[in-house]
Amino acid sequence: MRKFRQLSLAVVLTLMLGISALAGTVETPPGTVETPPAPHSATATGIIRTSPSDAQSPTAATDPVVDIVLSLMQTALALC
Repeated sequence: MRKFRQLSLAVVLTLMLGISALAGTVETPPGTVETPPAPHSATATGIIRTSPSDAQSPTAATDPVVDIVLSLMQTALALC
């Protein structure tokens, strides 16, 4: 009974490793060659709008939950 258990575990382990190793394999018919897709252009056509340089950047609204979590983390790190 022990030999059967070892054999079955070996078979299961082999199947698990074999299936994961062949997971990405896609077979194509012989004689066909896949061509890679054409590269996309790195430049974009059109207008890029930017904000004026004298505009003030919006201030981030602070969430009270974020403040509480940050203070708790600082306290926990200070204890270490």
